[in-house]
Amino acid sequence: MHAKTALWLAALLLTTSALAQQAPVSSSTAPAPAAPARAVDLQTITVRGEQPGPALWQVRRGDHVLWIIGTMSPLPKHAEWQWTKLEAALGRSTELLEAPSARLRMPPSLFSRLALQPSAKLNPGGATLQHLLPPDMYQRWLVLRHQYLGDDDALEFQRPIIVAQQLYEKAMAAEDLTNDVDLESIVERLARKHGTRLIGVRYELLITHAPPTKTADQDQQQGIACLDETMHMVENDLPKLTQRANAWATGDMKTLQELMPQKRYEPCIVAAINGDFEHQLNIPDLPQRIEAAWMDAAEQAMVRNRSTVAILSIDQLLSSDGYLAKLKARGFTVRSPDEIQ
Repeated sequence: MHAKTALWLAALLLTTSALAQQAPVSSSTAPAPAAPARAVDLQTITVRGEQPGPALWQVRRGDHVLWIIGTMSPLPKHAEWQWTKLEAALGRSTELLEAPSARLRMPPSLFSRLALQPSAKLNPGGATLQHLLPPDMYQRWLVLRHQYLGDDDALEFQRPIIVAQQLYEKAMAAEDLTNDVDLESIVERLARKHGTRLIGVRYELLITHAPPTKTADQDQQQGIACLDETMHMVENDLPKLTQRANAWATGDMKTLQELMPQKRYEPCIVAAINGDFEHQLNIPDLPQRIEAAWMDAAEQAMVRNRSTVAILSIDQLLSSDGYLAKLKARGFTVRSPDEIQ
């Protein structure tokens, strides 16, 4: 999965020299369970070919304007996008505000003691998913495993968070969706092409004390809860994810707005893949700190420049308490893509 898979939270940049290592997966196997019935298939066809491309929101104060592109993931795997409107905005803008993020600074010695992402892929003591999961949850897992992952018995020995990640990726691929489109890098590359200066927007935080570490049981229970959430998403929400991806690709703002959650929400598996630092380091208000840093940077950019472009996630834009709502509260005039056309 791409490093920038965070759907509904700014990606975190960790400043440290330490590198996480992954343990190899054992080839141990167990007797294969009986193949369960196939899950109900509610597939929605994803769009293909060239599409209009990402929409732009306009934020204005006087004769100073901020153009905002809303990024999203997953997206249709076999679609390509026109960049005409974005390139026009970049061509007349002085600066591009990169996607907001956090830079967490800590001594390498401290990072080495933090179990931010457990490296073990296998359950402690050779435990199987059948042993760890409640019976009804395990039966649901068997159905989804058979449909998306086949009958690889080695999966039964892997930690719930690991199989949740594999299920998530395979389910996305089955819907012709992908998390591997790095929209932020594409926008930044286009900005360089037009000579638009890139401005990083990062909340910096110094970490000096290690938080209390989770026990192995707490970590395992969190993984089981995440697997349950991921299975529920695969069982119930794939058609909605496909419709949302299609709406973004085709510029259907009405449908996109209808399908977006009212509050910012990040799937547990995406948080786990990206480190879940705000929970691991006990910084529950980290998204709010990042947002405040972006708001200040946006206001300053609009003072410096007649025209600026910025990158935000669709959720940051459209949620009821998101960035656009905060900009309106600060007195800016905000126009949606439909209002600009």
